[in-house]
Parts: sequence; C-alpha cells; structure tokens
Amino acid sequence: MSMELKADLIKRLGRVCLGKEPADLIIDNCDVLNVYTGEILENRQLLIAGDRIAYVGPKLDFPEGPDTGLIDAGGQLLIPGLIDGHIHMDSFLNPEEFVALSLPRGTTTIITECYFPSNAMGIRGVTAFIGQLKNQPQRFFATAPTISYLCSDNGNGSPAINESEMIRLLQLPEIVGTGEIYWSNLLNTGSKEGLINIIEAAVSLGKTLEGHGAGAKNQRLAAMAAQGIDSCHEPITAEEVRERLRLGLFAMIREGSIRRELETVIGPLVEMGLALRRAILVSDGVWPVELLRQGHMDYIVQKAVDLGLNPVTAIQMATINVAEHFHLESHLGGIAPGKCADMVIVPDIKTIKPGLVICRGKVVARDGKMLVNPVKTSFPANAYQCININPVEPDFFRVPVSSPAARVRAIELISTILNRETILDLPVVNGEITITGSDDVIKAAVINRHGGNGGGCTGFIKGFGLKRGALASSYSFGEGNLVVIGADDSDMAAAVNRIRRLRGGIVYCCRGRIMEELPLPIFGYTSEMAGPEAAASFTALEKALREAGCRIDNPLLTLFTLTFTAIPSLRLLSGGYWLSRENRTADVLA
Repeated sequence: MSMELKADLIKRLGRVCLGKEPADLIIDNCDVLNVYTGEILENRQLLIAGDRIAYVGPKLDFPEGPDTGLIDAGGQLLIPGLIDGHIHMDSFLNPEEFVALSLPRGTTTIITECYFPSNAMGIRGVTAFIGQLKNQPQRFFATAPTISYLCSDNGNGSPAINESEMIRLLQLPEIVGTGEIYWSNLLNTGSKEGLINIIEAAVSLGKTLEGHGAGAKNQRLAAMAAQGIDSCHEPITAEEVRERLRLGLFAMIREGSIRRELETVIGPLVEMGLALRRAILVSDGVWPVELLRQGHMDYIVQKAVDLGLNPVTAIQMATINVAEHFHLESHLGGIAPGKCADMVIVPDIKTIKPGLVICRGKVVARDGKMLVNPVKTSFPANAYQCININPVEPDFFRVPVSSPAARVRAIELISTILNRETILDLPVVNGEITITGSDDVIKAAVINRHGGNGGGCTGFIKGFGLKRGALASSYSFGEGNLVVIGADDSDMAAAVNRIRRLRGGIVYCCRGRIMEELPLPIFGYTSEMAGPEAAASFTALEKALREAGCRIDNPLLTLFTLTFTAIPSLRLLSGGYWLSRENRTADVLA
C-alpha cells in the first residue's frame, strides 16, 4: 500500500530521464492519454525505473542495460491504470481471488470499504483484513468502517468498533478516509455523539469523508456537504449527479452488482454539458459472477463510452478524478514523470480492452491472464469463529398471538431493494400466526450472530415469490447479522443451522435438504473458494430460487438488504422492524 518515494529512487529517476542510467522497462511506439490536458500524445516513448515513470516524451536514444525490458506497443494507446474508488471487496472473494479476476482487467488500484470484517471482529477484523492487502500485485487502500460504527454491535450492545478505534484507523496511511456516512445519522447526531469527533479527526488528518446521500435532497443534501462530506455514491439520475456536483461534492456513478445507474444517467448527463472533473465511475461492489463474465472497471468505462460519454472524460472519471478525490494525485491517476507506473495498454481510445497491464512498474497481466501470482492470504484463526449462535429449532420463527386473527406489518417489495410497509391480516392457528394459504407472504428473520440466540426477530415479507424452502445468509448489509427468509419454519431452521456448521455462508434449503450453498467461513462473509467456483455457486443459488418461484430480479440482493436501514422504507433488524423514514423501531403486530 505504501507509495513512498525514497531518496535513492528520486536520484535514479532523474538519471534515467537524462539518459545517464538505463531504465528497468522501456515502452516504445505508443500513444499516451494525458488525463491532465485531455490530449492523446502520439508516438511516444515511456521509461520506467523501479515503480515510477521516469520519462514520457518523443523517442530518444536512451541507453539499455542487460536487464532492461522492452515493450513495443504497436501504436496502441497507453492509459493510466483504472481505479475503483468505491467498492465493497471485503466479502465473498478472498483478496487473492479478487486480485486474480480484477487486475488482468486493468483495475490497478482499489479503494475499498471494510465494514464486514469490523462487524465480525471490530478493529481486529479490520487490521486482519487490510493485512491481507499488503504486497499484492494490485494496489489497495481502505476506508474506516463508519457503517459498522453506526449500525453494528459486538453482541453486548456496544458498537462493533468505537470512536477511538475509528480515529486510530484514520491515522494509518492505507486508510484514506471514513467509509460512507449515512446522511440521516449525520444530521441526527444525537444517536451517535462520537460521529462528529470522527469527522473532525478525519479532516485534521487530511482524510476524506465519504457520504451516503440516498434520498437526501435540497437542504438536507446541502447540510450534508456543509458538515464536511466530500462525496456521494448514491445519485441515481443525471439531475442528482448535477445537484451533487453543484455542491462541490464528488459524485460517484455506479455500475456494479448492487446498483446499475449508467444507462439512466449517462445520456442526460452528456446533454447537460457539465464539467465532469468531479464525477467518478465506481462499481460499489462487483460480485464473482459479474467479475468473471464482464470484468471490472474496464467494463464500466467501456459501457459509459458506448452510452455516449466522451472517452477521455470516461477514463478521467476512473483515474485522475478518483486520485484527486482521495488526495492521491501526486502519485496516482496519470501518466507523467514521477508518477507511479500503473498503466494499461488498450487498442484505442474507444476500446477499453486491456492487452497489457502494468502495476508498480511490473507487467502483471497480458490479454486477460495474470503473469504474476497474488499473495496467498493467511487470516488468523479467530477470523473463522465469527458465527456464534446456538442451534436453531423451527419454533424460533414462531410468532405467537392470543387473538384468533392478526394484523401484522410486512415488508412489501417494490423492486429488488426498494420496499414499503404494508398491513396484512393473517390467520392464527394454535396460537401462532401462519402464512399457509396467504398471497405470496413468507417469513423473514434476523438473528444476532454474536453469542447464543439472545437476539432475533421474525417478521413477514410479501412479493418475493418463493413458494417453497428457505434462503439464509450470514452476509447482510448494515448490522451484518444472519438473515433468513422462507416458506417453512423447518427449512428456515435447517438453513441457519447449516450456516452455523459452515461458519458462515449462503444456503438454500428445501424440504429438509440443502440444495445449494456458498460457504463464507472467513468473518462469516468471505469465501475460500476459487473465483470461478464462487461464481458457479452464486449462479446455482439463483437458479434454485427461480425454480422455487422467486421472481425478484436479484433475489440474493433482496435478502442481503432486508437489514439495510439507509434505504427506505421498512427494514428488519435483530431487534425488530425499523422504519427508516421515521428513524424508529416498530412492532410486528400493527
């Protein structure tokens, strides 16, 4: 993660540039995209010494040493290494597998959230996670886990990570800012008095304040900016992008496994004719299936270009704009003398197909294939002991009532993520609410993962379409507890108990049989499987859900976001329903 420029290399860069010492690598016959001026500089030569660029300019008669590498680019275009400025790669794939799928696609730098390890183990989880990112052939930075501070606990009511620990993390050079801060928590600081102290510390340390402004408009969005927030990755229309840019925020436009905004945003944004030097393209998370089939930032930039965005602008939005936002522009984001030697050779400005990927001055991938090995991960033993629940019986999901009928609150799905509160009349049999014979209503439950079965809540969800079986996951947004939905209490219990045995995972159980699963034993969020195997498990889970009647576009994401309090309207937590707009809990019984 270090980008130190030491005295010996400083001296050497000058000598190589002046032709007094041979370079480690020479690239000839290339065009170069200069993201600082927006120009394509034709027929250039580039010299690399160590992990830095020593020279970019017309071809000269530079000396070659016995170990100097030579690359003839064949007239192709050299662009800066692509940067994903907002991603959650702290789950699903372990870092070495992520690197193996992402780096060959030209993404040389990652800035990742890390609240899942924090949810599991607090600051120990964060340090264990970022320890696996060091010395990888891909460059990594992280943000301090604000979501974990705001939403999760350690099983006894205390935050999973506390204020002083957040400030300690911000002092690390590999931590470039706070993780995303929910605007509702920021504007209602009474619930988390230490949040302002964390913001003050980040500002004093020159770190960024990442924002989550979903639903914030006008005065509320302005208040978020006034309190120091630097960016927002939640605009879903061109108008919302413009509103954030006008406030001086960096506006991040997403195209990943969680949200896809490019088709909605890019066309109208181009028509507005705005200056886009504070606009950034990000994934917000790319899961194994999409990473394997589509790619990473190469796919996102290419799609933006195909939708009509100026290619130079699109590349700036995934390189220099990101570097400037995170105060990394003195090292990253462009191709110029003294900058880090992170770059990609592509056929031309409109074709973002990485042929050669260079990171830290080394050729790391060619034609989509890794040429170096990622560093093997080695997580501590306690990272495999983060699902601490007792075995669950079907009665755990029983919702008892004393009346002959029940009016209940339920989560009614509008789309994969969006929902609304609805009131249902459900029958009561033998003193408990039943979903038998109901119109597309199943149970949903959240179980606290920390210590026994002391915390948990069962509610109801309408519109998922599942006709049989149960789907459970130890991966979920926000507080990060186990979540399960199902048409049968016994299958719900079996799915949860299988996750307990796996030490984490996603499981679909039907009629007492485990049909499909993806083990996630590291922190309860991360797999040990190879990338293609994890992708196959994702696909098999979705196929099984379709066959069981599920009709939601992205059923796994629906499960993961049932606990996501940053998005309206009704969410389910281990302590009960949460009314996001009203910022309060609510009973299952209406």
